[in-house]
Amino acid sequence: MADAAQKYPQSAYAGLQKSLQHEWAFLQRVLPDIGNHFETIEEAIADVFLPALFGEQSFDENDYRRPLTALPVRFAGLGLPNPTKSSSANYEASTLVCSHLIQAVQGKISFQSADHLSTKQDVLAELRPRREEAYKSTMTSLLSALPNADGKGMLSRSIGRAGDTGQWLSCMPSTVSGTELGCDEFRDALRLRYGRTPAFLPEKCDGCGSNFTLEHAFTCKVGGLIIQRHDEINQELANLSRMALKPSSVRAEPLISTGSLCKTSNPTQDNSVKLQDPCDTRARGDLLVRSLWKNGSDCIIDVRVTDLDAPSYASRDPAKVLASHEQQKKKKYLEDCLQQRRSFSPFVISADGLLGFEAKNILKQLSRLLVTKWERPYSVVCGLVRARMSIACVRANHLCLRGSRIPFSKTSRRIQWSDGAGVGLFEVDRS
Repeated sequence: MADAAQKYPQSAYAGLQKSLQHEWAFLQRVLPDIGNHFETIEEAIADVFLPALFGEQSFDENDYRRPLTALPVRFAGLGLPNPTKSSSANYEASTLVCSHLIQAVQGKISFQSADHLSTKQDVLAELRPRREEAYKSTMTSLLSALPNADGKGMLSRSIGRAGDTGQWLSCMPSTVSGTELGCDEFRDALRLRYGRTPAFLPEKCDGCGSNFTLEHAFTCKVGGLIIQRHDEINQELANLSRMALKPSSVRAEPLISTGSLCKTSNPTQDNSVKLQDPCDTRARGDLLVRSLWKNGSDCIIDVRVTDLDAPSYASRDPAKVLASHEQQKKKKYLEDCLQQRRSFSPFVISADGLLGFEAKNILKQLSRLLVTKWERPYSVVCGLVRARMSIACVRANHLCLRGSRIPFSKTSRRIQWSDGAGVGLFEVDRS
């Protein structure tokens, strides 16, 4: 797995998380007191596999990433638990869930399928909140112990919201489903998830010549990569809308208002009106989706991507930052849309994939439409929709980190030969 992670980190991670580790988890559920037999596996994960996954030679002795990666993805981890510590918990849970079946096999009671299912449901309902509380407690203690070099707690802040931005880790890589990531795309996103700078970044920005930092990569407007990041999210949202409805139901850059009547400014014609040119408004949304919320009604969607790690947001709650952006969009466009019998939904998302309230509702509605169309469970469809949007954010961030900011118009088009051998190919007009 570690050898495969050198070139195919996403596939290697999916193979370990979704397949291989469940094999030894089965042994832990049926055999007691075998945690010490997994020490070699834990050493291989911590010292070989994870460094290969992150694109590093090795981790430091006190690296904070291994304890974090042992947590589930929804708690800012990678879902790779320490097998030496999970053994006793797996055996206890399995014994409690199968308690009725065990007693029936031992001949103490008669087996009843209904009693077995009831025992299973009751035990799971009790164990689930207990595990959730343990995960929260572990995550809180790990975040409080993170280094605070900048004095602002930005590292714990960014890792703390990683539980809401890790949908790209929970899906299998698939070209058909559009969930595959390249080697550098996956590795850069993984390092950003845990507050590490991606490897092999340039020292200077090729667009403006400034020092190339993460903050600069996500804010430099030279070369149009910031606009392309917005367009990546917009195009993925359009693709999901076309799948949920039909291609003819989705339009790009619709006018917010098609024109309005207003009184003329001529004092001699108090009662006259004139029609404003629609081009004078210049207010356009990013998408128009027909019958998204209500049959026969249009919905205007306007996308905004924001960087929550910007210095101006350092002291603000991430959810409140996204909510304020939503209110700004609504204040600007909602009234005009309602006058045209249209709904307006701002799609506000952070650069790392944290969704605003309205954005979550849009994806939920698209998932409901796809459930009816595909006849699949809502949880499966919603997971795929969230994963695709999360992967779009990963690809957009990778573009800002690795993309060129030198426009083609500024590249030299002069034909150059260092030895002058090609000069004879051109005829010189001496007339």
